[in-house]
Amino acid sequence: MNDQIALSFKKVSFYHDKGKALHDVSLDIHKKQTTVVLGPNGAGKSIFLKLCHGLLKPTTGQIVSQKNYNQSAMVFPKPTLLRRTVLKNITYILDIMEYPKNEQEPKALEALKSISMDQFAHVQAKKLSSGEKQRLSLIRAQLLNPNILYLDEPTANLDPKATAFLENMIIKSSENHLTIVMATHDLMQAKRIAEQIIYIENGEVIETSNAGDFFKNPKSDKARNFIEGRL
Repeated sequence: MNDQIALSFKKVSFYHDKGKALHDVSLDIHKKQTTVVLGPNGAGKSIFLKLCHGLLKPTTGQIVSQKNYNQSAMVFPKPTLLRRTVLKNITYILDIMEYPKNEQEPKALEALKSISMDQFAHVQAKKLSSGEKQRLSLIRAQLLNPNILYLDEPTANLDPKATAFLENMIIKSSENHLTIVMATHDLMQAKRIAEQIIYIENGEVIETSNAGDFFKNPKSDKARNFIEGRL
């Protein structure tokens, strides 16, 4: 396996009770790049990410991860937060990561300050706005020090200001060479974030390519129709 590849799909299909949800997928996810899984609602993007993360197992085929490159974290459209303060949502993660007890709170406050949320440290997490909850969810995932970060429509329910903040967090992670795989149906968001594109429609990977090439000259009529809003 090429040492620049983080994850490989080899003829992967996935079936659920409604039938086949992903069809015979073979592709590679490259290290230290932001790959956007793009496609309309119901295309199979979330299933693709859950297969990557190991939450689902392929019905047929195989997913192979690079040796010593299988520590991953995932952020969902609706984050699940602990019923405790914002600060303790962070220190819980740091405890899992075996930070020394006396360093956990300072590290947590530093992390919250980095996302302009230190003023919420002692607020119950459930009282946060949707955008604040997603910021907290993303910083928790980053503190797990994953090799790969999976993001499933992380801004789907957010207003433009909250979306811009999350996108900036994602871009900063990418600049730090974190491997990111993000699902979205938002064409403009994909243009802002993606380095690589995987375009999915009806459970089929239609094409994979460099983001610049994809948006300038898509290889398939289906991708071109999506870009032009003619689905």
